Amino acid sequence: MPSRPFTILSRVLWSGVVLGLLGYLALTLWIAFSGIFFPYQLDYGEGIVLWFTHELARGHSIYKGLEGLPYASNNYPPLATVLALPFQFLLGDSYIGGRWLNFAAALLTGAFIYRIVRAETRSRRAGALCALFFLGSTFVYHWIPLYRVDLIGLAFSVAGIFFVWKWEKEVTGRRSPVGKNSSALIWNLGPATIFFLCALYTKHSLFFAPAAAVVAIFLRERRAATLFAGALALSGGAIYLALDFWTRGGFTFGLVESNATIWLWSTFLPLVESFVQSLAVLLLLAMWGWWQRVRAHHLGVLEIYALTGLGSLTLAGRIGAYDNYLFEAVVVVCIFAGIALAPMLRLAMRAPMWVPLALLLQLVLLWRDHDPRIALTLFDWTRAGNLDVAPLVRAANGIVISEDMGLLVTNGKPVDYYTFQYSSLARAGKWNQRWELANLRAGNFPLVILLQGTREDIDKFRNFTREFASALDYGYALKTENVRYEVYAPAPLAHLRDDEFESKLKLIGWSLSPESARAGDALALSIVWRAEQKLNARYKTFAHLEEAKGGVVAQDDHEPKAGVYPTTNWAQDEMVREVYSLRLPSRASATYSLRVGWYNMVTQDRLTVENGADFVELTQVEIK
Repeated sequence: MPSRPFTILSRVLWSGVVLGLLGYLALTLWIAFSGIFFPYQLDYGEGIVLWFTHELARGHSIYKGLEGLPYASNNYPPLATVLALPFQFLLGDSYIGGRWLNFAAALLTGAFIYRIVRAETRSRRAGALCALFFLGSTFVYHWIPLYRVDLIGLAFSVAGIFFVWKWEKEVTGRRSPVGKNSSALIWNLGPATIFFLCALYTKHSLFFAPAAAVVAIFLRERRAATLFAGALALSGGAIYLALDFWTRGGFTFGLVESNATIWLWSTFLPLVESFVQSLAVLLLLAMWGWWQRVRAHHLGVLEIYALTGLGSLTLAGRIGAYDNYLFEAVVVVCIFAGIALAPMLRLAMRAPMWVPLALLLQLVLLWRDHDPRIALTLFDWTRAGNLDVAPLVRAANGIVISEDMGLLVTNGKPVDYYTFQYSSLARAGKWNQRWELANLRAGNFPLVILLQGTREDIDKFRNFTREFASALDYGYALKTENVRYEVYAPAPLAHLRDDEFESKLKLIGWSLSPESARAGDALALSIVWRAEQKLNARYKTFAHLEEAKGGVVAQDDHEPKAGVYPTTNWAQDEMVREVYSLRLPSRASATYSLRVGWYNMVTQDRLTVENGADFVELTQVEIK
């Protein structure tokens, strides 16, 4: 018999685990319901999915080839969009329907996890525990309030695994021909086929579950595996060919060509690191649970899906990948962690003390990204940003380019430019960008709206190319900004130049406002610079108002973009617009020289131009 202090401590620890899991569940439900009824885009991908639902509801094709002017073409299969159509007809251009589907899919996935673990372990506690860990995981918490296809597709995948698992249970130990098991085949592998097709036509990268199913069935009954794989391939292929014929090749373009993103270690490693760190304890338990079953010669669909599900992590290296490429791995970790924990949970208060302590540690690891203040800040910033920018969007005439495409949809504007899609196509060499670059240089779009931070970190977000940002800075200036958005409006350069600083930086053009001023006025100088090569040193730019004798009466020295976009970040041939503020002296009328240039931040040495001067004189400013 355990001592009383030991029993009391065990109760306290286990109570902490239960309360912690319920707390995480409460947070997940809170953010889900807060998001469902939130009227604005919370995640980059939501707006474009809403636009495709909008278009499909009006009978327009959502799959188009790459021809003519840019337009948005769906790069996911259509099922999630089709399921959201009834909500679109009832509620209009609202995220509510899609977010409800996403929420329901997460709950269904948790229910399947509970059912499988409970049946495998005969432990309700283990089933509930792993289902709660799934719903309370960092990745589900982040994704559950969104209108995205990923959790919907995941629910279909896990449903397919569930029915293959049921079929295994029914035929285990039987040695009769497959015809004798026709009932099990029809009522289990039939629904599994349908659910896997639904998964693949929700998100086409969800092939890891059906692949595991084919292998698992083959290990038990080869004929059944042949029938299953054949049914899956023939029906799936027929649907594909029909959709591609109906869309005149647009379906293939959307799913294959426009998804030709690059795989990067810089994308892959942070996501996998986040996965391992946030689920470290569950991952170790899952590995132990899986190994114990394999050692006991139990190799079924769950064990194989554990391998392919963790294999799905490889897709997390694709540009644009986020938490949504971790879901299948989260599912298998929760299932096998529950299987590993079941024998310990049967001991209840007599379980080793390390078990509740380890689970408490797991709860602590989850907290970093669950802080509700982060979500509240996002809600507040998004609401304020939308209310601020919406009047500008509604008043704009012509094509508005917006990184937040939901901002366009909810304000009655079409999405003519799917930013990530066209940037990915350009990087893959399938789109030459002539259309948008020429129009940006000419200032033909009434507005270009970026999320805060995008211009300074193009390579992180990758919703635009550097060429796009360069052309934007040439033809546009920042009109207004808030905590969420930067709004750019056309701002043609008043004066063009061609002054080169030591083959490093070139002055392309400038504008001054006002060009005639009075004493005490503030001058706004806008200059577009171009990097003539990849720069290895950080330089400061300066704008000086100087007297005839050389004395500086006003100056603005700074690193580009207030220091957040140093010259070492510029690409060769990239153009960057810099703004300088100069306060005119309040003395009597005089004329000053406006001079600009660059100097090395370490050595303080100025860059020189062809005539040997260490500055370029733009104009004479006369104070009246």
